[in-house]
Amino acid sequence: MKVFKTSLLLLLLLVLESNLSLFAQSRIVTGKVLDTQQEPLVGVTIKVEGAAQGSITDLDGSFKIQAPSGPTFLVFSYVGYKTQTVNVASGQNNITVHLQEDAVLLDESVVVGYATQKKVNLTGAVATVNSKSLENRVAHTVTNMLQGTVAGLNITTSSGVPGNSPAINVRGVTSINGAGPLILIDGAVGDLDRVNPNDIESISVIKDASAAAVYGARAAFGVILVTTKSGSAQNGKATVRYSGRFGWEAPTTSTDYETTGYWSVYTVNKFWKADSGTLYINYTDHDMQELLARVNDKTENPDRPWVVEEVRNGRKQWVYYGNYDWWHMLYRDNHPVQQHNISLSGGTKDVKYLVSGAYDYQQGILRTHPDIYKKYNLRSKIDFAINKYATLSNNTSFYGSQYTFQGDGDVENTLAYSARHALACFPMQNPDGSWLYSTPYLNYKVGNGRHIILGEGSHRNVERRTDFSNTTRLVIKPIKSLSLTADFTYRLYQTRNTSRSNNMSYREYPDAEMSVYATGAGANRLDESVNTSNYYSTNAYANFEDTFNGMHHLTAVAGLNYETLRKKKISAYGEYLSSTTLDDLNLVGQNPEGQTITGVGGGQNEYALMGFFGRINYDYKGRYLFEVSGRYDGTSRFASDSRWGFFPSGSVGWRISEEPFFKSARNVIDNLKLRGSYGSLGNQNVSSYYTFVRTISINDFSAYSFGEGSAMAQYSTLGAPLASNLTWETAKQWDLGIDLTMLDNRLNITLDGYIRNTVNMLTDGVELPAVYGASVPDMNTANLRTKGYELSIVWRDKLLLAKKPLEYSLGFNLSDYRSYITKYDNKDKTFAKSYYEGMRLGEIWGFVTDGLFQTTEEAQAYAKEVDLSYINKRITGGWQAGDLKFVDLDDDGILSIGGNSANDPGDRKILGNSLPSLSYGINASVRWAGIDVSVFFQGTGNHYWYPTGQAMQFWGPYSYPYLTYLQKDFLNDVWAEDNKDAYFTRPMAYSATSGPLSKVNDRYLQNLRYLRFKNLTIGYTVPASLTKRIGIDLVRIYFSGENLCYWSPLKKHTKYIDPEGALDRNDAYNNAFYPWQKTYMFGIDITF
Repeated sequence: MKVFKTSLLLLLLLVLESNLSLFAQSRIVTGKVLDTQQEPLVGVTIKVEGAAQGSITDLDGSFKIQAPSGPTFLVFSYVGYKTQTVNVASGQNNITVHLQEDAVLLDESVVVGYATQKKVNLTGAVATVNSKSLENRVAHTVTNMLQGTVAGLNITTSSGVPGNSPAINVRGVTSINGAGPLILIDGAVGDLDRVNPNDIESISVIKDASAAAVYGARAAFGVILVTTKSGSAQNGKATVRYSGRFGWEAPTTSTDYETTGYWSVYTVNKFWKADSGTLYINYTDHDMQELLARVNDKTENPDRPWVVEEVRNGRKQWVYYGNYDWWHMLYRDNHPVQQHNISLSGGTKDVKYLVSGAYDYQQGILRTHPDIYKKYNLRSKIDFAINKYATLSNNTSFYGSQYTFQGDGDVENTLAYSARHALACFPMQNPDGSWLYSTPYLNYKVGNGRHIILGEGSHRNVERRTDFSNTTRLVIKPIKSLSLTADFTYRLYQTRNTSRSNNMSYREYPDAEMSVYATGAGANRLDESVNTSNYYSTNAYANFEDTFNGMHHLTAVAGLNYETLRKKKISAYGEYLSSTTLDDLNLVGQNPEGQTITGVGGGQNEYALMGFFGRINYDYKGRYLFEVSGRYDGTSRFASDSRWGFFPSGSVGWRISEEPFFKSARNVIDNLKLRGSYGSLGNQNVSSYYTFVRTISINDFSAYSFGEGSAMAQYSTLGAPLASNLTWETAKQWDLGIDLTMLDNRLNITLDGYIRNTVNMLTDGVELPAVYGASVPDMNTANLRTKGYELSIVWRDKLLLAKKPLEYSLGFNLSDYRSYITKYDNKDKTFAKSYYEGMRLGEIWGFVTDGLFQTTEEAQAYAKEVDLSYINKRITGGWQAGDLKFVDLDDDGILSIGGNSANDPGDRKILGNSLPSLSYGINASVRWAGIDVSVFFQGTGNHYWYPTGQAMQFWGPYSYPYLTYLQKDFLNDVWAEDNKDAYFTRPMAYSATSGPLSKVNDRYLQNLRYLRFKNLTIGYTVPASLTKRIGIDLVRIYFSGENLCYWSPLKKHTKYIDPEGALDRNDAYNNAFYPWQKTYMFGIDITF
C-alpha cells in the first residue's frame, strides 16, 4: 500500500510538472474574425491545428485562445464560409481574420418539389437565385429583377405602365396555346410580382420535366419556387431591419419631338399633299410665313404672338402660330418614386417569428393630374414547436395595389389618341382659357380631346388589386428519418376597377358659345367591375431520408395534392349621372329622351385538380445518383373518361470527381458531374374550363322586337361541335447536363442541352363541310418540338488590397432555343392558317428589296418589266424616284405572294424571326473595406420586328400623317433630290398603313437585339465599431439605378422606341404608348 501511495504521488508530480512546462511554453492569442465587409462574425469556431483546445467568437467577433508559444496554425470554421488556416508567428499575439463566403455551401440545399436536396446531388436542371441577388435591386417587381439572371428563364416586358407584370416562360415556347410557369410561394400558388422582394430567401427555377414531375399537370411550363424568409432563434432578442429608398424615374427613350409649328405643319402637309393633292391643315402661304417668322422662338415674343385673332370668311377666328411641346405639356420625363420596407424577426428555440411590411410608391408621367401607383405588402410567419416531434406554422400574406389615373378607360388610351391631330402650332387652350378641340383649319379634332381629359381631371380611373393568402402547415417527425407534412391554403384575390368619364366643353370661335362633346370619350358615364377568385389547396405528404452502411443514401417523398379555383366577374355601367364629381351608380339619371341607360355583365368559372405524386432518390457514396418520380393527375377540365393522366420521369447522375481514378485531378477540379433526365408533364391550361361542354350563346337582334314591345327579341347560337376525346397536352422532355466546379470553388460552370416534344396540342381540328354551319372543333391535333441549350459561368475569388480583403465575382449566362411545328392540320402549308408542319415559331416572311429608285425613269422602266400592281396602292403619280424597289425573286415578271403558302410564297422568303430566343446576362461585383459595387447587364440576340403601319414613333407621317409627336428633324431621313441616301422613301401619307411600306420587307425590318445596362449599385457599409456605439448593428447607404441605358441597332432608325417596346398593339395603341422607365434611387439600410 505504501508503494502504491508513493507511485501515485510521483505520477501526480510528473503530470503537474508537465502542465507547468506546457503552460510555460504557451501563450494567449486574441483577435477578431470579420467577413469581407468588415462585419464581425459571431460563433466562429477556432482550434489549434492538431490539438483539442478551441474557442468561439463572441458578439463583436473577438476571440481568445491558448496556443503554443512557437509558430502555430489556427483553424477558423463557420457555416457558409470557407474554412481558413492561419499561420501565427511566434511573437504574434493579436490577429484579424477575414472569412470568405463559400458559394457552394451557401447553395448546398436547393428547394425542389415538396423537399430540399443537396445541390451536388441534383440530377435535374434547377437554378437558384439567393436573396443577395435581389436585395440591391430597385425594380418594382421580382420578375423584372429576375430578367437575365437565370439561363433559360425568358422574361419580356410588354408595357411601361406602372404595375404591369412582365411575361415569363421557361425554356421557350412549350405550347402554341401559351401559359406561364407554375409559381409557388412557400408551397402555395401565387403571383411572383405580388411578393415583397425583401421577403425572399431564395428562388428555385425548375426547368426540366424530371425535376418538375411531382407537380404534374401544373408544371408543363416550368416551375418557380419562392421561399420566403423565416424567423430565427435569437434567445428572445428581436431584430429590426429597415430599408428606405427615394429617387426618380425617366423614360429610357427620347421624348425630344418636333416643337416648332412651322416644321410640324410643313411636314404633315407635305406628306398629306403627296397622297391626296390637298392640305391637311388649311393654312395659307401667309400663315406659313407667320409660322416661319416664329420658328426660332422658344417662348412667345410679344411682337410675334402665338395665337392671333383675325376675321376670316366674315367671322372672328383664332389663328395658331405657336411652337408648343405637346409631349411635355401633357407628360413629364422625371417623376418621383420611393420604396420602404421594415421587418421584425426573432424568437426562441420553440417559437420563431417574422413580420414584414413594404410600401412602393410611383408617380407616373401624367403632368397636371399625375397617375399614381401604390403597392402594399404585409407578411407574417410564425413557427411553433409543439413538442419535440411536431411543428405548427402559419404563413399569412397580403398584397394590395391601387393605380389612379386620368383617361378614357385606360391610361394607354390617353397616350394613343393624344398622338393624333395636335400639331405643334396648336396650344391646348385658347386665349380666353377655353379648351381647343375644334378649329376651322382642321377636319379633325385636336388631340382627340385627350388634353382636355388630362387637364380637367374629370376622367377618373381606379384599378385596385388585392391578394390575401394564408397557409397553415403541420410537420410531424416521429423518427429522425421520417417527416409527415400536411397543409391547407386559402387564397382570395380580387380586382376592382372604376372608370368615370364626363362631358368635354370647348370653344371653336372667339365669339361662339361653349360647345360640348358628349359621346364616346366625352360621355357622362360610370363603369365598375369586380373580379373575384377563391383558391383552395391542400397537400399531404411524407418525406423519408436515411443512409445505410455509410454509402447508400435514400430519400423519398409521396403524397397527394388537391386544389380548386372559383372565379366570378360582375360588371355594371350607367350614363347621365346627376353628379360630375361623385362616382356612384345610384346617381344614374335619364337622357334627354327620358331613357335610363344602364347595363350589367358577369360570368363565372371553376375547376378542380387532384394529383397523387411520388419521388425516390438514391445515391451510392455520393457518386452514382438516381431519381424516379411520377404523378397521377385528374382535372375537371376534361370529360370523365379523359381527365386522368399519369406523367412519369427519371434521371441519373454521375459524379466523376468522386471516382478513385479522379483523385489526382481533385486539386484542380472540385466537382464534376454528368446528369441526364427524361420526363413527361401534362398541360390542363387549354382554351376553356369546360372543353367537353358545347356552349349556347344568347344574343339580341339588333333592330327588331317582333311585337314584343320594348323588349328586344333574342336568338341563340350553338357553339362549335366537340371532339369526343379531348385530353391533355403532354410535354416530353430530355435533358443532358454537366456541372463543373474548379480551382477551390472559384469557377463554377453549368451546361445543359434539352429537347422537348409537346404532343396533342389543342387547336383547330378537321375542317367541316360548309353546309354544316358551325365552327371548326378544337382537337388534340398539333405537335411542337423545342431544342435549346443553357450555359452559366461564375467566377468568385478574394485577394488582399492595402492589407484588406477584396472580394469580387464575375458571372455570365447564355441560353437559346428554337421551336418547330412537327404536326399540324395544314397539308397545303397555307399562310391563311397560323401554323404549318415544319414551321419555326416566330418566322417572318417578307419581300426582298434593292434600295430606292434614284430616278423616275428607272422606276417606270422597272414597273414595265415587273407587274407591281400588288403593292402599287398609295403610289400617287405612278412609280417615281425615291420609291422602294421590290425584287422579283422568282423572275416570273409579277411581284406577288404566289399561292400564299410556304410551298408557294411567291416573291417572299423568310427574313428573320421575331422571338427573342437568345438571351444572356452579365454580372460583376466588388466588395472592399465596406464599399460594394455591382453591375448587371442583360440582353438578347438577333430577333426582328416589322413595324406595324400605325407605329408612328417609327414611321412618322408615312403612317397616319397627322401625328402629334413628330420625330425631331424627321425630314433628314426622307428621300429628296438633294437627299438620295435617305433611309425612307419619298413622302407619302399612309404608305405604311396601306401602301408599299405596309408590305413586310427586308429594308425596314428592324433588328431588336440589345444590351441593357440593367443595374448599377454602389454602396458603403459604415463600420460596426461606429454604429454599435449608438445601438445599431448595421448601416448601409447606397445608390442603385435600373435600366440605365441600352445599345441596339434599333437606335439607328428610331430613338423613340425601346427594343422591348417594339411589338404590335391594337390599332391606335401603336401610335404612342407608355414609355419604358429607368430608375435612379438613393437608399439606406438599417439593422437594429
